Amino acid sequence: MKIEPADFKDGREVFFGEGNQNKKFYIANAVLDADGLISLPKMKTHALERFTGAVKNQFGCVVGMRKGEFHVKLPDATDFARMLVDLNSFVKPRLYIMDGIMAMEGNGPRGGTPRPMHVLLFSTDPIALDATASRLINLNPLFVPTTLIGHETGVGNYKEEDIEILGDMPADFICMDFNVVRSPVKTIKRNRVNTFLNNSLVPKPYIIAEKCTQCGTCVHSCPVEGKAVNWLNGDKTKAPVYDYSKCIKCYCCQEMCPESAILLKEPMIIKVGRLF
Repeated sequence: MKIEPADFKDGREVFFGEGNQNKKFYIANAVLDADGLISLPKMKTHALERFTGAVKNQFGCVVGMRKGEFHVKLPDATDFARMLVDLNSFVKPRLYIMDGIMAMEGNGPRGGTPRPMHVLLFSTDPIALDATASRLINLNPLFVPTTLIGHETGVGNYKEEDIEILGDMPADFICMDFNVVRSPVKTIKRNRVNTFLNNSLVPKPYIIAEKCTQCGTCVHSCPVEGKAVNWLNGDKTKAPVYDYSKCIKCYCCQEMCPESAILLKEPMIIKVGRLF
C-alpha cells in the first residue's frame, strides 16, 4: 500500500483563543489534517532554552521559514518559551516518546556531541517528561523556561514527588557531568534601554573560521531584516561576520550550521562574576 508523504511544506493559519503568548499560528497541513499526533523528541541541549524536549518539539509543526518570524518577534527566551507552550497546547499530541538512547550534549541543538544515555521516555504529560529528562542530565527543571511556564499555566507537572515513574528508576541513569549550561535563562527584553545589557549579559554566537566552509547557511537562516550575520563586503571566500547590534540572540545560525562551526561566547562580565 502506498502511503502519501505528510505535507509539512504548506499550511494554514489557525486561531487559538486559549493562548497566553500567541493566539495565532501557521501550522503544517499534515498536523491539522491528522487524526492524532505522537511527538518524537530527542534528548538534547539547546542554546536558547537550555534543553529541547517534548514541548520544544512541536515547533516543527510551524511551516518552514515562518519559524524565523517567531524568533524576530520573540527574541526573549521566556517569551519564546510561552509561545512554545501555547503551540504545544494547541497541537496537543496524544503521546510523547523521547529518544535518549543517544543524547546530545554541548553545542546543541544541532552542533553538539553525542552522549549515550540509554533511555527511552514515554509520557502523555510533556512537562513531566521534560522535567524528568532534565533531572537525568543533572539540570534543574526550573532552569528550562518551557517546563516552568508549562507548569504555571497548567499544561503539566514538573514536581518530582507528583510524577509517577514506571519501569527502571531514573536514579540509575543520571549523568552528573552531562555538558549543559546549569544556570537560569537570562530574561532581558530587547528595547533601547536594555540593548547594552542584552549585548553584555547574553552569550553571542561566533564562527570558527577554520571550520567554516562558506556555505552561507547562517546568512540565509538569520531571520533579522538586514541580516545580523553576513558576508563582509560581499566576500564569500571568507567566513561571514556578525553585526552584534542587530543580533537578537535567537541562535538560528548556530542551530542550522551544517559544520558545527558556530559556538556561543559567554560574556566576560559573567565569567568574572563567577569568581565572586
